[in-house]
Amino acid sequence: MFTREGDDGSTNVINKRVGKDSPLVNLLGDLDELNSYLGYLVSKLPWEDMKNDIKKVQYTLFEIGEDLSTNGVKKRITMDYVKWLEDRTVAYRKETGPVRLFVIPGGSEEASLVHITRSVCRRIERNTVKYSKELPEMNKMIITYLNRLSSLLFAMALAANKRKGVEENVYDIGKFW
Repeated sequence: MFTREGDDGSTNVINKRVGKDSPLVNLLGDLDELNSYLGYLVSKLPWEDMKNDIKKVQYTLFEIGEDLSTNGVKKRITMDYVKWLEDRTVAYRKETGPVRLFVIPGGSEEASLVHITRSVCRRIERNTVKYSKELPEMNKMIITYLNRLSSLLFAMALAANKRKGVEENVYDIGKFW
């Protein structure tokens, strides 16, 4: 589908034309990228609980876009969204137990894909902090949500390796210092 309206480097956001290089459009694009990685992850994971959790996150990313695009008039990300992420993270961490060392991303294919998605989420969180300085009206709870989302993805990666019977590869800082 094409409208030719964006051929000049602008797009429609909140019923006004803005440059495609604006902080808001960049942030919305980052969220779209993360949502795409999450969709790929859903297609590769065999576990329904993880797939369902990720699908819920995908939906929430659209709500974040709506929060950003309407300055919270239609949807507003609140602590309830963050609390859900925290609860799900705790559930996966109970399954895997505590982490005592730095985990080197990898292991099973499933865990590796979750780690890639987690690192994309972290980059987008950093960009969101940067964009928030240029978008003072932005709901700062979005930053908190992305921070907790990366924690959930980390816990999911550990759970994926445990479910596949793959031992974590850890970086032992004591070997080098």
